[in-house]
Amino acid sequence: MHNLILTGLISLISFYPLYSQKTESKFYTDSIFSNQLGEYRKYNVYLPPGFDSKEKYKIIYATDGDEVNAQIFVKTVLDSLIENQIIKPMVYVGSHSNNKNIAGNSMKTDDGMTINIQYRNFEYVENFDTSGFFNELSDRFKNHMDYFKNELILHIEQELKLSMIPADRIFYGVSNGAGFGANLLNKHPDIIGTYICYSTLGSNVEKNKWNVKISYPDLYLQYGNNEDELFKTEAKNLKEKYRESSSFCELKTFNGGHDYKQWNQEFTKTIVRINPLE
Repeated sequence: MHNLILTGLISLISFYPLYSQKTESKFYTDSIFSNQLGEYRKYNVYLPPGFDSKEKYKIIYATDGDEVNAQIFVKTVLDSLIENQIIKPMVYVGSHSNNKNIAGNSMKTDDGMTINIQYRNFEYVENFDTSGFFNELSDRFKNHMDYFKNELILHIEQELKLSMIPADRIFYGVSNGAGFGANLLNKHPDIIGTYICYSTLGSNVEKNKWNVKISYPDLYLQYGNNEDELFKTEAKNLKEKYRESSSFCELKTFNGGHDYKQWNQEFTKTIVRINPLE
């Protein structure tokens, strides 16, 4: 009898660390060398509790993954939604932009503020004026898009040993990061199935060619009622392009301005709607 009890206790002790490890989520930062950009690029990864490459997951591919606010927010919110059985377990990948300032270059905003010009500007905005800058920047947008769609996504899914289809992938971006996403879905509509774009700016919506005969990825657009008129105009122009091709686009307005607190709240609501635990 004592031997049976002892055996049971040993089994329980041996099992506990495995159980604890299995039920904890993971959040870490890694990097790959991009041949397209000629540099190392960092990315953040969130893996849900009990992640198993044999299971089926949706992956969120986000821009501006190096935002400290986003790092704290993502793990806290996804942990809560998953552990409370509100959404299905999912993976999050935040691609870091290159936020290095370009020495000696800045720009004035409409309200008179001076903003340093960064590599990020050229990575996210296709029609950003490259005159007066060194030649490398003229191809920065194209090279970054090739990195995002050809290198990052392939690397992540091979690394995690996940077999994905476009419907399993979700894009998330805000501001110029959202503009990059809207440009990506226009040029390469067969890579990612759903896009969440808030306060979209720099999407090149007017200059891009839109094919009314194809169905573009589902698009969830939002902008703040306290934001500049240009955010409203860009969102409505995207909505109109989607209407012309009979593609799905939801356009909403949130109460607030151009800040992460509002975007985080809306992102949570949208994820609950598009990835519910059924």
